[in-house]
Amino acid sequence: MSDDARGLIQATRTFPGTAENCGRARSWVRSLLLAYPSIRDSVELVVSELFTNAIRHTASGEPGGAVRVTVRTEGDPPVLLRLEITDEGRREPMPAQVARAMLPPEDAQSGRGLFIASALSYAWGRLPASNGEVHPAAPTFHHRHGSMITWAEFALRPELQMAASP
Repeated sequence: MSDDARGLIQATRTFPGTAENCGRARSWVRSLLLAYPSIRDSVELVVSELFTNAIRHTASGEPGGAVRVTVRTEGDPPVLLRLEITDEGRREPMPAQVARAMLPPEDAQSGRGLFIASALSYAWGRLPASNGEVHPAAPTFHHRHGSMITWAEFALRPELQMAASP
């Protein structure tokens, strides 16, 4: 299939903030990427890592919490795929932390998510969510300040993949 024949993707879905829904988010994203087999496994792994971070380190993992997953291509024909994971903000009284892609010690049981995202993507980062609402349809949803979007972009054209290499 030529790049020009590949469909554009613009999809968003909100999942309850539980470990079981991490697998559902991975499957949903994988189903969106049928036209992009060269990046499908990498995107699926990064979804898993970023979703897990959201439920482990933010209010998204509290009872009733949610995580919004957005996948979209950029360009026509598409040149990048952007993945966004939006959380519900900090847990109280957890202090704000800077997100860094650092490789933890070899014996660490966790802490590799952002390192994996950095290694597998063209670029990644974090920024404040514009409205902070992840779960607008739920009448019991309490707005939390500090919602963040953790994003990763994946090159769909070989010349962009080369540009990202060290």
